Amino acid sequence: MSKFIITILRSLFLYGFSYLRKGSTVLSITHIFMVFLYGLCSLEALVLYTLPTILIYSISRMHILLLYSFTISSIPGLWMSLSQLILDTAKGFADPLKYIMIYSRVVLVSLNVMFLLHTVNPTEISFLLSKIKRVSGVYPYIFIRIMSFLIKESAEIIYSHHLKKEKAWKTLAILFIRGDELAKGFSEGLIPKYHRFKPVLIYSLRSLLQQLLLFTYDLAILLLLY
Repeated sequence: MSKFIITILRSLFLYGFSYLRKGSTVLSITHIFMVFLYGLCSLEALVLYTLPTILIYSISRMHILLLYSFTISSIPGLWMSLSQLILDTAKGFADPLKYIMIYSRVVLVSLNVMFLLHTVNPTEISFLLSKIKRVSGVYPYIFIRIMSFLIKESAEIIYSHHLKKEKAWKTLAILFIRGDELAKGFSEGLIPKYHRFKPVLIYSLRSLLQQLLLFTYDLAILLLLY
């Protein structure tokens, strides 16, 4: 259970505010939209839409992040394929290829969703939220700061609880309490600055270029297959 919690946290926040997060969230959402709209219709299309995201991880030298993402994505994939296997076995038939297809679809879709989570630009989200309500723009920054601290402390908490042979629910409770303490600490420190807060957009030319190439590739696949 402890290793599972660590894997989830690292799969989402291992590199913090990396250059991947300095691209456009809108372009990443566009990619996911095309994956769901067209990729789900064909496993071939889903593979083609996923390949460039894997390439981006490789170019960025974030192989560990890709490994964690694959591990997390495999959990729903295995669950859904095994559930279908149990149902089919109860009916008296089984098709191995069918379960491989189910697993592959779920994993590929999950990898693309993880890619979206890894490329969310908190400064862009902050800017958009500030247009709705000025003080709301500070929340994405608080969230990123909390998670960067929590992922470092969670490893120590989980390891110490493992040595003490504490139950998993106690470890989870401590992690939630610590997360709440960090949130209150950052919030109280920023309260005087809430109304003076002005979000600053931070972009990386490299990240934006990669996303634009991904968008062009997505359109090319769309024209090629449909």
